[in-house]
Amino acid sequence: MNRSFPLIVILIASVFITKAQQSTHNRKGKGNHVLDTLCVNTSSNLLMPENMAVQTGTTFNDQEGRGLLVSGVTGYLITKGTQAIQKMISNRKNRYISQSDYAECDHYFYDKISTLGPYDAVGLQFNGFQIIRLVRNKNGNDTLFFAKFILDTTRGRVEEMINNGIFHLKLDSIRMMSTKVKAPKKADKVSLDFVIDFASSYRDNAGRLNTDAPLGKFIFTLRNVPLYKNDSTIQKYYQSINRKKPALTGECFMVPRSAGYYKNQEGIVQDCWGQGLYSIKVTVKETTKPKFIDKLIVYSSDPTLAVLPGIMQKKYASSAASTSSSSSKSSKAK
Repeated sequence: MNRSFPLIVILIASVFITKAQQSTHNRKGKGNHVLDTLCVNTSSNLLMPENMAVQTGTTFNDQEGRGLLVSGVTGYLITKGTQAIQKMISNRKNRYISQSDYAECDHYFYDKISTLGPYDAVGLQFNGFQIIRLVRNKNGNDTLFFAKFILDTTRGRVEEMINNGIFHLKLDSIRMMSTKVKAPKKADKVSLDFVIDFASSYRDNAGRLNTDAPLGKFIFTLRNVPLYKNDSTIQKYYQSINRKKPALTGECFMVPRSAGYYKNQEGIVQDCWGQGLYSIKVTVKETTKPKFIDKLIVYSSDPTLAVLPGIMQKKYASSAASTSSSSSKSSKAK
Protein backbone atom coordinates (compact mmCIF):
# COMPACT_ATOMS: atom_id res chain seq x y z
CA MET A 1 0.00 0.00 0.00
CA ASN A 2 1.24 3.48 -0.86
CA ARG A 3 2.20 5.27 2.38
CA SER A 4 1.69 8.69 0.79
CA PHE A 5 -2.05 8.03 0.36
CA PRO A 6 -3.08 9.01 3.95
CA LEU A 7 -1.00 12.18 3.67
CA ILE A 8 -2.80 13.15 0.46
CA VAL A 9 -6.18 12.58 2.13
CA ILE A 10 -5.17 14.81 5.07
CA LEU A 11 -4.00 17.58 2.76
CA ILE A 12 -7.23 17.48 0.75
CA ALA A 13 -9.32 17.54 3.94
CA SER A 14 -7.38 20.50 5.31
CA VAL A 15 -8.09 22.46 2.13
CA PHE A 16 -11.84 21.89 2.50
CA ILE A 17 -11.74 22.82 6.21
CA THR A 18 -9.90 26.05 5.45
CA LYS A 19 -12.42 26.99 2.79
CA ALA A 20 -15.30 26.19 5.14
CA GLN A 21 -14.03 28.70 7.69
CA GLN A 22 -14.44 31.63 5.30
CA SER A 23 -17.46 33.13 3.60
CA THR A 24 -16.33 32.99 -0.02
CA HIS A 25 -18.37 33.67 -3.14
CA ASN A 26 -16.84 32.75 -6.50
CA ARG A 27 -17.77 34.40 -9.76
CA LYS A 28 -16.36 33.71 -13.18
CA GLY A 29 -15.73 36.66 -15.42
CA LYS A 30 -14.03 36.98 -18.77
CA GLY A 31 -11.17 34.58 -18.18
CA ASN A 32 -10.99 35.68 -14.53
CA HIS A 33 -12.14 34.15 -11.27
CA VAL A 34 -13.49 36.63 -8.67
CA LEU A 35 -13.59 35.68 -4.98
CA ASP A 36 -15.50 37.70 -2.33
CA THR A 37 -14.39 36.75 1.19
CA LEU A 38 -15.23 37.81 4.74
CA CYS A 39 -12.63 36.92 7.40
CA VAL A 40 -13.11 37.35 11.15
CA ASN A 41 -10.11 38.69 13.08
CA THR A 42 -9.39 37.54 16.62
CA SER A 43 -6.91 38.48 19.30
CA SER A 44 -6.25 37.54 22.91
CA ASN A 45 -6.45 39.57 26.11
CA LEU A 46 -8.28 42.48 24.50
CA LEU A 47 -9.84 43.56 27.78
CA MET A 48 -7.26 43.72 30.54
CA PRO A 49 -7.56 45.54 33.91
CA GLU A 50 -4.74 47.90 32.99
CA ASN A 51 -6.76 49.07 29.97
CA MET A 52 -9.77 50.02 32.08
CA ALA A 53 -10.32 53.35 33.79
CA VAL A 54 -10.89 53.38 37.55
CA GLN A 55 -14.57 54.03 38.31
CA THR A 56 -16.61 54.60 41.46
CA GLY A 57 -19.90 52.79 42.01
CA THR A 58 -22.70 55.02 43.36
CA THR A 59 -26.15 54.47 44.85
CA PHE A 60 -29.31 56.56 44.84
CA ASN A 61 -28.34 57.87 48.27
CA ASP A 62 -25.15 59.30 46.79
CA GLN A 63 -27.09 61.51 44.38
CA GLU A 64 -27.58 65.14 45.39
CA GLY A 65 -30.78 66.79 44.24
CA ARG A 66 -33.89 65.38 42.64
CA GLY A 67 -33.20 66.71 39.17
CA LEU A 68 -30.02 64.77 38.51
CA LEU A 69 -31.66 61.44 37.84
CA VAL A 70 -34.30 62.89 35.50
CA SER A 71 -31.81 64.89 33.46
CA GLY A 72 -29.53 61.87 33.22
CA VAL A 73 -32.29 59.65 31.87
CA THR A 74 -33.49 62.31 29.44
CA GLY A 75 -30.00 62.83 28.10
CA TYR A 76 -29.60 59.10 27.59
CA LEU A 77 -32.79 58.86 25.56
CA ILE A 78 -31.78 61.77 23.37
CA THR A 79 -28.29 60.39 22.82
CA LYS A 80 -29.20 56.74 22.39
CA GLY A 81 -32.57 57.07 20.70
CA THR A 82 -32.19 58.46 17.19
CA GLN A 83 -28.55 58.38 16.22
CA ALA A 84 -28.56 59.27 12.55
CA ILE A 85 -30.70 60.30 9.63
CA GLN A 86 -28.91 59.70 6.37
CA LYS A 87 -29.42 58.80 2.75
CA MET A 88 -28.33 55.45 1.40
CA ILE A 89 -28.24 53.66 -1.93
CA SER A 90 -31.61 52.60 -3.27
CA ASN A 91 -32.86 49.00 -3.24
CA ARG A 92 -33.92 49.27 -6.85
CA LYS A 93 -32.49 46.89 -9.40
CA ASN A 94 -30.37 48.82 -11.85
CA ARG A 95 -27.20 48.20 -13.80
CA TYR A 96 -25.61 51.13 -11.97
CA ILE A 97 -26.31 49.54 -8.56
CA SER A 98 -24.47 46.49 -7.29
CA GLN A 99 -24.99 44.53 -4.07
CA SER A 100 -22.66 41.99 -2.47
CA ASP A 101 -23.67 39.91 0.55
CA TYR A 102 -21.25 38.29 2.98
CA ALA A 103 -21.89 36.09 6.01
CA GLU A 104 -19.87 34.32 8.66
CA CYS A 105 -21.50 31.97 11.18
CA ASP A 106 -20.59 29.88 14.23
CA HIS A 107 -17.78 32.01 15.62
CA TYR A 108 -16.92 32.39 19.31
CA PHE A 109 -16.85 35.88 20.80
CA TYR A 110 -14.75 34.78 23.80
CA ASP A 111 -11.81 32.39 23.97
CA LYS A 112 -12.86 30.69 27.23
CA ILE A 113 -15.96 29.79 29.22
CA SER A 114 -17.08 31.81 32.24
CA THR A 115 -18.28 30.95 35.73
CA LEU A 116 -19.48 34.50 36.50
CA GLY A 117 -22.42 34.93 34.16
CA PRO A 118 -23.73 35.20 30.60
CA TYR A 119 -22.38 38.73 30.09
CA ASP A 120 -18.89 38.27 31.51
CA ALA A 121 -16.43 39.96 29.12
CA VAL A 122 -13.37 37.99 30.18
CA GLY A 123 -11.55 36.34 27.28
CA LEU A 124 -12.94 38.67 24.60
CA GLN A 125 -11.25 37.65 21.35
CA PHE A 126 -13.36 39.29 18.61
CA ASN A 127 -11.27 42.10 17.15
CA GLY A 128 -13.11 42.90 13.92
CA PHE A 129 -13.32 41.53 10.40
CA GLN A 130 -12.23 42.26 6.86
CA ILE A 131 -13.77 41.96 3.40
CA ILE A 132 -11.57 41.07 0.45
CA ARG A 133 -12.44 40.85 -3.24
CA LEU A 134 -9.81 39.09 -5.33
CA VAL A 135 -9.58 38.25 -8.99
CA ARG A 136 -7.62 35.23 -10.13
CA ASN A 137 -6.14 35.43 -13.59
CA LYS A 138 -3.26 33.89 -15.44
CA ASN A 139 -0.82 36.27 -13.71
CA GLY A 140 -1.96 35.35 -10.17
CA ASN A 141 -4.22 37.15 -7.68
CA ASP A 142 -5.08 40.84 -7.80
CA THR A 143 -6.93 42.66 -5.00
CA LEU A 144 -9.92 44.58 -6.33
CA PHE A 145 -11.40 45.70 -3.02
CA PHE A 146 -10.39 45.60 0.64
CA ALA A 147 -12.12 46.89 3.80
CA LYS A 148 -11.13 46.20 7.40
CA PHE A 149 -13.26 47.07 10.42
CA ILE A 150 -11.93 46.82 13.97
CA LEU A 151 -13.27 46.90 17.51
CA ASP A 152 -13.33 50.45 18.86
CA THR A 153 -11.19 50.54 22.01
CA THR A 154 -10.70 54.30 22.15
CA ARG A 155 -11.28 56.31 25.32
CA GLY A 156 -14.61 55.45 26.94
CA ARG A 157 -15.43 52.53 24.64
CA VAL A 158 -13.76 49.93 26.86
CA GLU A 159 -15.78 51.12 29.86
CA GLU A 160 -18.96 50.95 27.79
CA MET A 161 -18.22 47.33 26.96
CA ILE A 162 -17.71 46.51 30.64
CA ASN A 163 -20.45 48.69 32.14
CA ASN A 164 -23.23 48.49 29.55
CA GLY A 165 -22.32 45.42 27.50
CA ILE A 166 -22.18 47.43 24.26
CA PHE A 167 -19.39 47.59 21.69
CA HIS A 168 -18.69 49.79 18.68
CA LEU A 169 -16.75 49.41 15.44
CA LYS A 170 -14.58 51.75 13.40
CA LEU A 171 -12.95 51.60 10.01
CA ASP A 172 -9.30 50.59 10.08
CA SER A 173 -8.46 50.68 6.37
CA ILE A 174 -10.12 50.51 2.97
CA ARG A 175 -9.04 50.47 -0.66
CA MET A 176 -10.95 50.00 -3.92
CA MET A 177 -9.06 49.43 -7.14
CA SER A 178 -12.06 48.47 -9.26
CA THR A 179 -15.82 48.55 -8.82
CA LYS A 180 -18.10 45.67 -9.82
CA VAL A 181 -20.91 48.00 -10.89
CA LYS A 182 -21.30 49.45 -14.37
CA ALA A 183 -19.94 53.00 -14.69
CA PRO A 184 -21.28 55.63 -17.12
CA LYS A 185 -18.91 57.32 -19.52
CA LYS A 186 -16.48 59.72 -17.83
CA ALA A 187 -17.59 58.47 -14.39
CA ASP A 188 -14.59 58.56 -12.07
CA LYS A 189 -16.26 58.13 -8.67
CA VAL A 190 -18.29 55.51 -6.83
CA SER A 191 -20.37 55.56 -3.63
CA LEU A 192 -20.42 52.72 -1.08
CA ASP A 193 -22.81 51.60 1.65
CA PHE A 194 -21.98 49.04 4.33
CA VAL A 195 -24.71 47.48 6.50
CA ILE A 196 -23.42 45.11 9.19
CA ASP A 197 -25.70 42.92 11.32
CA PHE A 198 -24.73 40.82 14.34
CA ALA A 199 -26.86 37.94 15.66
CA SER A 200 -26.45 35.23 18.29
CA SER A 201 -27.89 31.83 19.16
CA TYR A 202 -27.87 30.90 22.85
CA ARG A 203 -29.74 29.23 25.71
CA ASP A 204 -30.59 31.31 28.77
CA ASN A 205 -30.71 30.20 32.41
CA ALA A 206 -34.39 29.26 32.11
CA GLY A 207 -33.65 26.88 29.23
CA ARG A 208 -35.21 29.11 26.59
CA LEU A 209 -33.59 28.85 23.16
CA ASN A 210 -32.80 32.00 21.21
CA THR A 211 -31.93 31.41 17.56
CA ASP A 212 -30.36 34.16 15.45
CA ALA A 213 -31.38 36.82 17.96
CA PRO A 214 -30.36 40.27 16.62
CA LEU A 215 -27.71 42.00 18.72
CA GLY A 216 -27.09 45.21 16.80
CA LYS A 217 -26.49 46.93 13.48
CA PHE A 218 -23.78 49.19 12.05
CA ILE A 219 -23.93 51.49 9.05
CA PHE A 220 -21.04 53.07 7.19
CA THR A 221 -21.22 55.14 4.00
CA LEU A 222 -18.60 56.55 1.64
CA ARG A 223 -19.38 59.06 -1.06
CA ASN A 224 -17.42 60.14 -4.14
CA VAL A 225 -14.69 57.52 -3.84
CA PRO A 226 -12.18 58.04 -6.70
CA LEU A 227 -11.79 55.11 -9.08
CA TYR A 228 -8.54 55.71 -10.94
CA LYS A 229 -5.93 53.62 -9.15
CA ASN A 230 -2.98 55.34 -10.84
CA ASP A 231 -4.15 58.82 -9.95
CA SER A 232 -2.32 60.59 -7.11
CA THR A 233 -5.64 61.89 -5.75
CA ILE A 234 -6.74 58.39 -4.85
CA GLN A 235 -3.60 57.88 -2.79
CA LYS A 236 -4.32 61.03 -0.79
CA TYR A 237 -7.98 60.04 -0.39
CA TYR A 238 -7.26 56.66 1.15
CA GLN A 239 -4.38 57.93 3.25
CA SER A 240 -6.68 60.54 4.74
CA ILE A 241 -9.58 58.23 5.55
CA ASN A 242 -7.35 55.43 6.85
CA ARG A 243 -5.60 57.90 9.12
CA LYS A 244 -8.87 59.21 10.57
CA LYS A 245 -10.28 55.70 11.23
CA PRO A 246 -13.89 56.94 11.39
CA ALA A 247 -16.40 55.33 13.73
CA LEU A 248 -19.37 53.46 12.29
CA THR A 249 -22.93 54.55 13.02
CA GLY A 250 -24.63 52.10 15.36
CA GLU A 251 -23.86 49.86 18.29
CA CYS A 252 -24.12 46.21 19.26
CA PHE A 253 -24.63 44.28 22.47
CA MET A 254 -21.84 42.02 23.63
CA VAL A 255 -22.58 38.44 22.61
CA PRO A 256 -24.39 36.58 25.43
CA ARG A 257 -22.95 33.31 26.64
CA SER A 258 -25.10 30.18 26.54
CA ALA A 259 -25.92 28.42 29.81
CA GLY A 260 -24.15 25.07 30.17
CA TYR A 261 -21.96 22.92 32.39
CA TYR A 262 -18.30 22.10 32.83
CA LYS A 263 -16.19 19.69 34.86
CA ASN A 264 -13.76 21.43 37.21
CA GLN A 265 -10.34 20.23 38.40
CA GLU A 266 -11.92 18.39 41.32
CA GLY A 267 -14.06 16.39 38.90
CA ILE A 268 -17.27 18.14 39.93
CA VAL A 269 -19.75 19.20 37.24
CA GLN A 270 -20.83 22.81 37.73
CA ASP A 271 -22.76 25.55 35.96
CA CYS A 272 -20.94 27.67 33.41
CA TRP A 273 -21.59 29.96 30.49
CA GLY A 274 -20.17 29.23 27.05
CA GLN A 275 -17.97 31.20 24.68
CA GLY A 276 -20.69 33.24 22.94
CA LEU A 277 -21.76 31.96 19.53
CA TYR A 278 -22.42 34.69 16.96
CA SER A 279 -22.77 35.42 13.25
CA ILE A 280 -22.02 38.44 11.04
CA LYS A 281 -23.91 39.50 7.93
CA VAL A 282 -22.51 42.28 5.74
CA THR A 283 -24.19 43.92 2.76
CA VAL A 284 -22.08 46.15 0.49
CA LYS A 285 -23.76 48.33 -2.11
CA GLU A 286 -22.03 50.29 -4.88
CA THR A 287 -23.35 52.86 -7.30
CA THR A 288 -21.73 55.19 -9.82
CA LYS A 289 -24.76 57.48 -10.14
CA PRO A 290 -25.55 59.89 -7.28
CA LYS A 291 -29.27 59.95 -8.18
CA PHE A 292 -29.63 56.42 -6.78
CA ILE A 293 -28.62 57.59 -3.28
CA ASP A 294 -32.22 58.38 -2.40
CA LYS A 295 -33.22 55.93 0.36
CA LEU A 296 -33.68 57.80 3.62
CA ILE A 297 -33.06 55.85 6.81
CA VAL A 298 -33.45 56.79 10.45
CA TYR A 299 -31.15 54.76 12.63
CA SER A 300 -32.63 54.09 16.06
CA SER A 301 -30.95 52.01 18.75
CA ASP A 302 -33.98 52.15 21.04
CA PRO A 303 -36.50 49.35 20.28
CA THR A 304 -39.34 51.56 21.59
CA LEU A 305 -38.68 53.96 18.74
CA ALA A 306 -38.76 51.27 16.05
CA VAL A 307 -42.00 52.71 14.60
CA LEU A 308 -40.31 56.07 13.98
CA PRO A 309 -38.15 55.03 11.01
CA GLY A 310 -41.16 53.59 9.17
CA ILE A 311 -43.15 56.80 9.55
CA MET A 312 -40.29 59.06 8.49
CA GLN A 313 -39.29 56.70 5.68
CA LYS A 314 -42.81 56.83 4.29
CA LYS A 315 -43.00 60.59 4.66
CA TYR A 316 -39.64 61.49 3.18
CA ALA A 317 -39.53 58.68 0.61
CA SER A 318 -42.87 59.81 -0.83
CA SER A 319 -41.70 63.40 -1.06
CA ALA A 320 -38.41 62.30 -2.62
CA ALA A 321 -40.27 60.11 -5.11
CA SER A 322 -42.59 62.93 -6.06
CA THR A 323 -39.64 65.27 -6.48
CA SER A 324 -37.77 62.85 -8.72
CA SER A 325 -40.96 62.14 -10.65
CA SER A 326 -41.64 65.83 -11.25
CA SER A 327 -38.04 66.45 -12.26
CA SER A 328 -38.12 63.57 -14.73
CA LYS A 329 -41.38 64.89 -16.23
CA SER A 330 -39.93 68.35 -16.58
CA SER A 331 -36.82 66.95 -18.26
CA LYS A 332 -38.99 65.00 -20.70
CA ALA A 333 -41.00 68.10 -21.42
CA LYS A 334 -37.81 69.90 -22.35
